[in-house]
Amino acid sequence: MNAPEFTPGQRRTVILMVIAVITVFAMLTGFVVTSLQNWETPLPATPQTFASSPPTPTPPPLPSPSPSPMPEEGLWSQVQAARLFDQIAHQVEVLRGLSPRAEVPLSFLDEPEMTVLLRKLYTERDPEARLSPYTTLGLLPDLPIYIRPHQPAGIYVPEQRQLYIVTGPHENSADAQALLARAYARALQDQHFDLTAMDARAATTDATLAIQSLVEGDTALLMALYRHEDLNKTDWDHLTELALSAGQPSYGEKLDAVEAWTRLQRFPYWEGRRFTHDLLQIGGWEAVNQAYTTPPRSTEQVLHPERYLEREDRPTEVMVPDLGTDLGEGWTKLRQDTLGEFVVGLYLDTVLPEEMSWQAAAGWDGDTLVVWERDEESRVLVWRTIWDSNADAAEFERALVAWIPQRHPPVRPADPPGPLSGQWWETDAGAMCVSRVARYVTLVQTPDVNTMANVVEIIP
Repeated sequence: MNAPEFTPGQRRTVILMVIAVITVFAMLTGFVVTSLQNWETPLPATPQTFASSPPTPTPPPLPSPSPSPMPEEGLWSQVQAARLFDQIAHQVEVLRGLSPRAEVPLSFLDEPEMTVLLRKLYTERDPEARLSPYTTLGLLPDLPIYIRPHQPAGIYVPEQRQLYIVTGPHENSADAQALLARAYARALQDQHFDLTAMDARAATTDATLAIQSLVEGDTALLMALYRHEDLNKTDWDHLTELALSAGQPSYGEKLDAVEAWTRLQRFPYWEGRRFTHDLLQIGGWEAVNQAYTTPPRSTEQVLHPERYLEREDRPTEVMVPDLGTDLGEGWTKLRQDTLGEFVVGLYLDTVLPEEMSWQAAAGWDGDTLVVWERDEESRVLVWRTIWDSNADAAEFERALVAWIPQRHPPVRPADPPGPLSGQWWETDAGAMCVSRVARYVTLVQTPDVNTMANVVEIIP
């Protein structure tokens, strides 16, 4: 029996079905090939725990942050850079335990464009104002500032809520990826904790350094976990310099050569890392997150995390009388600030033995620095401090008395006029006096002894 023949309509139907089958097969084949290609560079998923030294408890385990492959031949097209950044961002989110609350805008710049951007940012942040407390105190020399940005692989700018990535030739280095991880971690911090608002709440030099220490310490730990996986195997000196070069410019060779300035710049990165590591060991990332709600109030709490954890050891407010009327016509208040334990120790350490300096600073409980000015050559400086005990105050007083002759030679001892007390000197920089009343120690510097007498008589 012959098979029935198809009608023209049936033949068209069969042909269309064959074409459809062929099309679906081709699409499936392409999907399989694409999937196989994507499997060549999978995201890491191997569990990794924080390293710690017994008996300190370890935080919960996290995935291993194996570095993502950098584009070969140093070719950083925007597509390649964006793909690499997506992989880094995913690892940072897992490592840090923070998810983005919004998409982070990316902008791609070449190296000259990044240099222009950084120079503009650093200039707008007013470096003269940043240095002013230290030059006013005499901790740093008053030098011209020449901003020279370093060249990070990427940075996050909180003022713009924007992340910038450098395109062009780059080394195939894990350091470059770690800096991109740092930039994205900073964006997550900003989305969750509002870094600009935190900076605005820091009203003193001491408080600013303390908050910077929390933020930089947080990102330092993240960079270490991304770069080295094991905190105990991290090269902290190298990582600190890497983060410092990404976060701070050079202000000129002369200033860069001043040891006190180097230590001031390193403080948030080095001591901040130690501070946040202690929090991490105690309560994991949740403890670090909680610190943004109640940030350290002073460098004392950063240097001594146990005092931060006590919650009751807060800096004592120190009052300095308004001397404007008593100084006479033409005097204006130039600055009022709190400098904190770290600056106190660094101030002494410029001329005294290191152990003596930091031991004398360790009992700090609060301070207020006030400077009045009549002209560039006539200044009155009052630095009133309070200490944890009378013994701590006496120790700081002895350190200051030893510091002045070495810092301002030649010095000529002077007798306090009338009923006034303290130790007085005349120097080429003017008259100086150190006095102590119970837990309070006061350093006064004036143009001459007569002005000194007027000031000291008013200060309690």
